[in-house]
Amino acid sequence: MSGSNDAAVRFDSFIAQMPIVAILRGLRTEEAVATVQALFDAGIRVAEVPLNSPDPFATIALLVRHFGEAMVIGAGTVTTPAEVRRLAECGAALCVSPNTDAAVIGEALRHGLVPLPGCATATEAFAALAAGAVHLKVFPAGGHAGDIAALRSVLPREAVLFAVGGVGPDAVPALRRAGVGAFGIGADIYRPGSSAQEVAMRARAVVGAVQAPAVKMLCNPQAVIGEGPVVLDDGAVVWTDPAQKRLLRFRGGAVQEWSVEQPVMSLARRSAGPLFGALEDRFCTVSDEGVLSSGPPAPLGPGCRLNDMAIDPLGGLWGGSMHKGLLAARGAIVHAPAPMAEPRIVMQGLGAPNGMAFSLDGATLFVVDTLARTLLAFPADPGRGELGEGAVVSDFMNVPGKPDGLSPGDDGTFWVAMWGGGCFVQLARDGVLLRTVEVPAPHVSSVAASETGIFITTSRMRLSPGQLAQFPASGGLFELSLN
Repeated sequence: MSGSNDAAVRFDSFIAQMPIVAILRGLRTEEAVATVQALFDAGIRVAEVPLNSPDPFATIALLVRHFGEAMVIGAGTVTTPAEVRRLAECGAALCVSPNTDAAVIGEALRHGLVPLPGCATATEAFAALAAGAVHLKVFPAGGHAGDIAALRSVLPREAVLFAVGGVGPDAVPALRRAGVGAFGIGADIYRPGSSAQEVAMRARAVVGAVQAPAVKMLCNPQAVIGEGPVVLDDGAVVWTDPAQKRLLRFRGGAVQEWSVEQPVMSLARRSAGPLFGALEDRFCTVSDEGVLSSGPPAPLGPGCRLNDMAIDPLGGLWGGSMHKGLLAARGAIVHAPAPMAEPRIVMQGLGAPNGMAFSLDGATLFVVDTLARTLLAFPADPGRGELGEGAVVSDFMNVPGKPDGLSPGDDGTFWVAMWGGGCFVQLARDGVLLRTVEVPAPHVSSVAASETGIFITTSRMRLSPGQLAQFPASGGLFELSLN
């Protein structure tokens, strides 16, 4: 602890429970209570208001009065002893600095505050420790996991490293492995103008990432390509392995499989309706026993086949088509107003359309284009079977692998599988990366979100014998529990 004061005891206790300091840069006094309440509800117990925010001392004083000892409230960007004294007058408990200044550290300790000085080198870190700090803010931390690991190796065991600066949910696993004990997170939780609802959603996602959610393997039928998982009303998960012409069903620890005459490229279902599939050139219905009933063919271009599919609120079927040789600009989207109706092309010029999902109101069709490495949003008219001009929602910057299957969550976020990346990600509605979840298989091919968890299919395709020996779970079905 940084001293023997009550603030340090509370700080250490809260960080042990949830190792996050929320950085609320730009927070206005009138929105402060609602914003921090959203943090509290998500499980975050420490927040700082940087001093370059509007009226920061008034905001801090208000938060201290409102939350009392339920939260540790402090200031960031503290650079002078005078600012420390003003902070102490507000009743704050935490003093976060961008640099290492022995005078600021000493003043914080004299007033019973926890100092969290910034450092980037071993020299600065040891100077901060010599001045009495124990918690060290490594800044900037994003992209520097290797440097932090080297610094951690020479520091005393009692020093606690906080990674700050460029730290989003996707950076957490590498930083944790480097020896970071906690995380200071700003824009991925709060941005000026964010509503309390937006803060709540982002905070929950960050908490989920920092808590290092682990997936568990439910079964491994060694799917060459595991695609199109669908969660049924009884909790069973059905998915397809088109490379081996089989359908798979998991429930209660057991796996069933049905051989089919044609490869089923994907599956889809809406609420309590029947199960539909996409064959290479047409849609089909799928019975409970795995029997396929095919509709008329789609007018696909030479060398193209259907891929993933979605169902609109009116029951219309939509499918993406791609070139079998992955030629660019040969992808398209087809629509059939009913399973046995003739499909027609409604959009062309895409790369490889993969994961597809409609918004709840049916007004937007979201489509992953794997070749373009983007998530697209198309204005949709299900009744007319038409799409408007698409817009890029996310380009998956800094996420390993290529985006593949997609599933919408009940909270308005998206879950996207990353083929070749050994992970799947959660995106906010505006495309912001909320968290990355690792899977012990390189080719994560698709996802299905339910009320209780996320089901993930993986593939063995194009993995060498050495890779299969390294990742024996490839081809398995996994679950991430949300409870």
